[in-house]
Amino acid sequence: MWWGQGNLEVVSSKRLYRVLELPKQLQVSILALLKLGSSSATDVSAVTGKARALESSYLNQLVTLKLVCKEPRVTPLHRGKSIVVFSVVLEALDW
Repeated sequence: MWWGQGNLEVVSSKRLYRVLELPKQLQVSILALLKLGSSSATDVSAVTGKARALESSYLNQLVTLKLVCKEPRVTPLHRGKSIVVFSVVLEALDW
């Protein structure tokens, strides 16, 4: 297992190799998403230090690769507005 406690305990060595096959910018994004769990592009950009629009683009590339799924959620923090939440599909990292 890898990277201490929390959500990242589910990352096996096979999954780590799959992540390492990705381009560097996508590696950073998927590792931040693994650390956070399900979260928005804004939350991921706060961890990576990249602009939210750029992070959203990277996360959408991961969605295209079917490594990440996205779904709209209505949260009380956003006054009932729908936000897009991304989460890693762990089974897709297995090969």
